[in-house]
Amino acid sequence: MAMSIEELYDKIGGMGRFQIATVCLLSSCLLTVGWSMLQMTFAGAIPDFTCKSQEEASTVQYLNWTMNSCSVNGTSCSAFEYHTSSHTVITEWDLVCDRKWTKKIIISIQMVGVLTGATICGQLGDRFGRKKVLYSFALSHVFLNIAAAFSTSWIMFACFRFLLGICIGAVILIILPYQLEFLPLRWRPLIGIMPSWPIGVAFFASAAFIFKDWSNLHISCGIMSIPSLFGFLFVPESVRWLAVQGRLEEAECVIRKIAMINKKELHECINSILLRVQEEQLCIKKTSKKYTYLDLFKRRLSARVALVFFYIWFSMAVVYYGISFGVASLTGNLYVNILLLGIMEIPVQTTTFCFNNKIGRFKTTFMFFTLSFIPVLGCLLFHLFTPSHIKGIAINVLSQFAKMMIGSAWSAVQVWGTESFPTVMRNLGCGFQSIGARIGGIVAPLVINLDTRMGESYAILSALLLGAMALTFVVPETKGKSLNDNDIQQQQSGGEEPEEGIIFKTGGNGVDVCNDLPDGSERMKMPVV
Repeated sequence: MAMSIEELYDKIGGMGRFQIATVCLLSSCLLTVGWSMLQMTFAGAIPDFTCKSQEEASTVQYLNWTMNSCSVNGTSCSAFEYHTSSHTVITEWDLVCDRKWTKKIIISIQMVGVLTGATICGQLGDRFGRKKVLYSFALSHVFLNIAAAFSTSWIMFACFRFLLGICIGAVILIILPYQLEFLPLRWRPLIGIMPSWPIGVAFFASAAFIFKDWSNLHISCGIMSIPSLFGFLFVPESVRWLAVQGRLEEAECVIRKIAMINKKELHECINSILLRVQEEQLCIKKTSKKYTYLDLFKRRLSARVALVFFYIWFSMAVVYYGISFGVASLTGNLYVNILLLGIMEIPVQTTTFCFNNKIGRFKTTFMFFTLSFIPVLGCLLFHLFTPSHIKGIAINVLSQFAKMMIGSAWSAVQVWGTESFPTVMRNLGCGFQSIGARIGGIVAPLVINLDTRMGESYAILSALLLGAMALTFVVPETKGKSLNDNDIQQQQSGGEEPEEGIIFKTGGNGVDVCNDLPDGSERMKMPVV
């Protein structure tokens, strides 16, 4: 039976020094991406304010008894006095009263950018390679954060948030398959528990407490993003991507580099393993297949998997960002609440790796969805049936717990979803499910309002989680299975007929793939997994 790339990785060190360094360097890009994504939890916080009418504007007399009121004796406010030491975009451009809608619009605009980045990055990564695309967007993220700090209007700020959203969406999308393609089978779930995102959120909460200024926070985020760029000097291009593109010499150099850093000797014929991956790609090219998002829906199995993960990611995003962007509405200190949003995920996410390997992706995901659904439903019940002096702290605790559980579920689903798509469409598949999350992020600030519609918000979150729990039953388990290099294996799993030009012959140690190769090409056997 031919050796797979994952088995080769085991031979040259498994989770060795190269893999540890590569995963850490790539994960470092997510530190400030998490910070950048949640900037509006602080920048969009609405403090208490007092109103000043048109007549009072000339005498600069503020009416303390008009706290959080938008008019005085029927006269609209011409200016506001904010009772806070923090400087947010709300206080910068008076985004209250008749302009309070701008906060959720800015967040939604940012999330439209994230959607755009996730959409374009899938095909860019498959065409130009994981490395160039990742670090191009990471570099742009640095400059755009610094530029956003000098915005002179909320419209200009919203435009920068859109551009930053593109970078955020691209970085989040490309990192997952990039890391995955360097890891052996049993270590793949590791990428789902790397605490880069929650640590980044914790850094953000600390920086917000220190600076208390939206502009300084953007500059700090840009500066803190610079060290992650040095990974460009060490992290090579994906071996799988190079092999699929026919750049076998470069792919072999990368494998030899991995073996050297891990201090392992190579005894296997690397070229034959890489040639197998290339020849499977030749089969696809022979049938003139050009993969786009539409290819995800050409077969029942792949369409079902794509749509289910789309809904699951959509639901997780609405819950995650609905609670995260609504943290200012919860009782308690804003900075402590933001800090808890980050650090509470870390201890639970570390268990996700063990659960993924021990009980599988399906059971792990279903368990965390259930543990998220119960507290969200509890928030709804507390809001409806308990007195105000009890519900505040109870809803805060349950919301933090629900967000922690949905973060852990996301870690499990990231691995499960990434493993469910073949190499030639992995970035496209990850991109499509990420689109679901980004649409959820766009919708979240528009439909989840913990200020004035708390009951309805938690009812929506409960329904979404219940649907996600049910849909986990229709996706195949991927635990212990090799990554697919093309959609042939998925065709077999789905029991559908192969395309014209590709002949399957089962029996023996494997499946004869691609009966019709170009002259001079040697037939390879693809193992059944």
